[in-house]
Amino acid sequence: MRKAFSLIELFLVITLMGVMIIFAFNYLDTKTLSKEKIKTELTSHLNIITATILQCKELSNIMPTQSDGSLASNTLLNTLECNTTTPYSLDGGRGGFIPPPLNEFMPYRATQSGSEFYFSTATAIGSYNDEALQELQSSYSTTQYVLTHDATTAYLNFYISR
Repeated sequence: MRKAFSLIELFLVITLMGVMIIFAFNYLDTKTLSKEKIKTELTSHLNIITATILQCKELSNIMPTQSDGSLASNTLLNTLECNTTTPYSLDGGRGGFIPPPLNEFMPYRATQSGSEFYFSTATAIGSYNDEALQELQSSYSTTQYVLTHDATTAYLNFYISR
């Protein structure tokens, strides 16, 4: 009699676990969780990069430039230099100051045109990344955060100065 009772208990436990898993999948929206993770990480990257660039501007009175002293022009951000008394690369020698791009994002690039300085990245449209960029857009002003699309790609330009 005891063996039969144990099998019934085991069957009930397995059944209840299955029901709980079904409910968990119905209530757990992995798409929303993925977008929130992307938004959080991207916000962190925007803050880190902005702080690094502004620190360079504060120390040298100019925005980071290319190693030859020319202005950034769609230049990889981690190849730029801060022209202080002792120039230093924004990559910190080992990628220390500029975070690597998020998964399925293009590497960060910088451009300076006159008084405008911005960095940019891109990702495929119709992805979680694109949806996260669209949702994140409401957190910034329209003069700082510019999101554009073409047929296949979403482009984010994040302005430091305008």
